[in-house]
Amino acid sequence: MHYERKGPGLVNGGKSGHGQPRYEQQNNDRRRNGNSQGRQANPRKPPRPKKPKKESKIYFIALLPNAAVGKEIIRMKQEFADFYEARKALKVLPYITIQVPFTADPVLEKDLCEALTDFASSIAPFEVQLDGFGAVAFENRRLIFINVVKTPPIMHLHKQLILLLRKDFGFSNMLAKYGFNPHISLALNDIGEGSFEVARQEYEEKEFHAAFRVNNLYLLRHTGTAWEVLHKCRLGGE
Repeated sequence: MHYERKGPGLVNGGKSGHGQPRYEQQNNDRRRNGNSQGRQANPRKPPRPKKPKKESKIYFIALLPNAAVGKEIIRMKQEFADFYEARKALKVLPYITIQVPFTADPVLEKDLCEALTDFASSIAPFEVQLDGFGAVAFENRRLIFINVVKTPPIMHLHKQLILLLRKDFGFSNMLAKYGFNPHISLALNDIGEGSFEVARQEYEEKEFHAAFRVNNLYLLRHTGTAWEVLHKCRLGGE
C-alpha cells in the first residue's frame, strides 16, 4: 500500500496537478490575489523561565572546649599572633574538627540536625585531653596546633559519625574519612615560611596540658563572614 506524504512536503512525485510544486503554486496564488493578510504571524515564544540556582552553605561538625580551657587557648592564640603576626586563627573560636567542612543545600538542615541529635544521644559524655603542640607543613598549608590525645572515646565518636554521614547522607569516602588526627589550631596558613620554622621549633619544645569534659557535639554553619553554631547536640541525650 502506498501512502502519500502530507503537509509541507511534495505529493504526486513532487508535482501538483498544474505541473508546479505545491508550495510554489500557493505562493503564486497569494501574489496574484494580493493576499498579504493570508500569512499568519508566528508569535515569538516567551523565554523559558530560568530555574533558580540552588542555594548552598558550608557546614562542619566539631567539639568545643569548656569556657576555662577555651579562654586559655584564646590567650595563647593572641600571644602567638602578636609575636608571629599570624592572626587568622584568632577569627575563630577554639574547636576540634570531627567532620571537615562540607557544602550542602540548606533544605537538608532539618534532617541533619535530627540525625545528629539522635546520634549524640547514643554517645556518652567523655573527657578530652590536650598534650603539647605539633606542626605540619605541605604545599601552601602551614599549621601550628595543640595536640588532642587519641583516647578511645573521641576515636569512637569520630568513627561512628563517619559511618552515619556515609550511610544516611551519602558522604563520599574522600569527604568523610576514617583517618583522624584531632587538634586545636593556633596558626592557620597565614604564617610565613621562615617564621613557621622558628615557631615549629619553639612550640614543639613547649609543654601544655589541659583536660575538659565534652557534653555536646556541634553543627556549625558559615554565614559568609564567620562560623555560627547552628545546632547543639547533647551527648547521652537529655
